[in-house]
Amino acid sequence: MNRINKILLQAVSLTLLLSVTAIGQVAQKPVQKAELTRVGVDKAKRISLTLRDALTMALENNRDIEVERLNVQMTDFDLAASRGFYDPALTASIFYDRRNTPVANPLAGGQNGGLLTDNVTGNMSLSQRLQHQGGLLQATFNNDRATTQNVFNAINPQFTSSLNISYTQPLWRNRVTDQGRRQILINKKKLDISDAQFRQRAIEIISQVQRAYWDLVFARRDYEIKSESVDLARTQLKHNERLVEAGSLAPADIISARVELERRNDESEATIDAIQRAENSLKSLMLQPVNSEEWQSELVPVETPQIDTTSQMPLPDAVRLAFQNRPEMEQYRLKGELNKIDLDFFRNQTKPQIDFVVNYGTVGVAGDPRTEANFFTQSNLLLTQRVNDLSRLSGLPLLPITDATPLPAFIIGGNGQSLANLFKNDFRTWRVGLNINLPIRNRTALAQLGRAAAEGKQINVQKQKLEQNIEVEVRNALQAVETSRRRVEAATNSRINAELQYQSEERKFDAGQSTNFFVLDRQNALSAARGRELKALTDYTKAVAELQRVMSTTLSSNNVSVK
Repeated sequence: MNRINKILLQAVSLTLLLSVTAIGQVAQKPVQKAELTRVGVDKAKRISLTLRDALTMALENNRDIEVERLNVQMTDFDLAASRGFYDPALTASIFYDRRNTPVANPLAGGQNGGLLTDNVTGNMSLSQRLQHQGGLLQATFNNDRATTQNVFNAINPQFTSSLNISYTQPLWRNRVTDQGRRQILINKKKLDISDAQFRQRAIEIISQVQRAYWDLVFARRDYEIKSESVDLARTQLKHNERLVEAGSLAPADIISARVELERRNDESEATIDAIQRAENSLKSLMLQPVNSEEWQSELVPVETPQIDTTSQMPLPDAVRLAFQNRPEMEQYRLKGELNKIDLDFFRNQTKPQIDFVVNYGTVGVAGDPRTEANFFTQSNLLLTQRVNDLSRLSGLPLLPITDATPLPAFIIGGNGQSLANLFKNDFRTWRVGLNINLPIRNRTALAQLGRAAAEGKQINVQKQKLEQNIEVEVRNALQAVETSRRRVEAATNSRINAELQYQSEERKFDAGQSTNFFVLDRQNALSAARGRELKALTDYTKAVAELQRVMSTTLSSNNVSVK
């Protein structure tokens, strides 16, 4: 028995010796408080940030929102391009043409076996598609100057002008709708869809900014809580050291206090990484790329999470509001209207094509009379002279020598006279009729119509699925808000009781009625209670933001308008 007591006494002595040695060794390296020093952040640059400021900067700088904004602009350009289907088209051409053609017929008017012609031709045409009723109006003007060696042409050079106007009106296919009008309607709906997608993306980004902002608030406040816990442990360590020096406390209590201080300091250091990650997440949502100066600044959120009683809403009202406001619902409505446009177009394409056509034209001609005689005029002149010679011998009256049939005076002249003759409208043509195209079977149009009908049914099914998902999201979001509110109440009560418990334990320790272990345990319980309260408040604010998102009231709730 004496031997056992001796061994125990040696063990206690060794423990005390090791404790004192450890105390001396640790005392040489005092514990340093975790400083909020982070990579790439200048502590001298601080930006006090409200949630409103964060939302405004995100709407101005976020790259995803900028992409959606550019998508709207591109769709607007697509609409302008589709309207160009009905822009008037003006085409013009001018040519000089010289031809030397061999001829084997003396009546072809050539000389020495060839016929030389020179033509200068200028043409102009104007076409205009009419959006109403799908008509096509065309006007063509031709102006030609022709010089030829053909001796049978009475005028040389000859100026010819012509004006032709035609109008084609679809009576069945393409009258109510055609490809141009269909594309305009489609691009109008796509522009509306782009607006809805832009609004949806803005809501998503705002919700992300809200969550990131409150995550940063939580991370910074959690750092403060952990730092306060470190300060409590350091105070307890100093208190224990004084009691050890006074001989009223065992040296081992210094070791336990210092171990607890180191553990809490480790937790405090870990929160700095959480702050860095939360801040970078918020910066990535609200700042320009990393070359901006704000990336080197420290963001200091100035708002604290609060309980918002206005977020409570009956489930039927919340679901109705979500169906009314969600951009996805608007997009499916517009998709249905897009499908209706395709149905109308492809149904129209299955009809026969019957077009009413009216055409009107006028021509003007002028030129200089030809002085050279041709084969027929020379023969007539020789015949007349021979007959007159015989008539003189016979005492008969002579035949009059006449020139070729004279040209009308209005034909004599240049290009100006040709244009004047054109606009006198004396030589005109017109034509009225129908163009009929009866497709046999027309499987392409029928298949496109069938596909459009199937796509419409698919859109309705997808819309029903979306409505179901939205109602589930609203239910979950309302439950999350209510659960978070109750958690806040419970966590607040827990924190208040933990503070009272710690204060009581500290008074008992000072009176010698408690131990260092219980004091440190109460400090840990208080720190954990403060963390739970902070987490519950943060989760509540994030749950409210999520409820705003699922009901699509994010913009109105935050007084934000997007353009």
